[in-house]
Amino acid sequence: MYYLRSKAMTARVLLFGAAWIAVLVIMIAVVRPHRPAIAVTITSSRPEAPPAPPRAGTQYPGWTVRRAYSAHHTMVVDVEAEHPSEALAIAREVVVPLKNRYDEVLVYTRHPDAPDAARRVQWTPRGGYVELILVPER
Repeated sequence: MYYLRSKAMTARVLLFGAAWIAVLVIMIAVVRPHRPAIAVTITSSRPEAPPAPPRAGTQYPGWTVRRAYSAHHTMVVDVEAEHPSEALAIAREVVVPLKNRYDEVLVYTRHPDAPDAARRVQWTPRGGYVELILVPER
């Protein structure tokens, strides 16, 4: 009689253990965190070089760069133009490639025959373009 009870008890313990193992396996399968897919982006190890600042002697339709120099995150460009009144349009052409490189760009525009600049356009990221007329047109 003792032998039958012992076998029944062993069977219950084994069945109970198997049930617990089944519950643990189900919990691990359901609760296990899923890893997101890993996105891989391939980029060039060499970044693109920023555009070069204007150089003295560079000619554009209607205007020519006479001098260009920079210091302390400021670029100064001296331009001779057939129509100095177009200083704002000229300054925009000069500034667009330089916006990410300088805190301020000053473009002085003068007529080829004039000794001094007729207009100055100042560009800053905060203030945008500000034109100053230095010599009124005749």
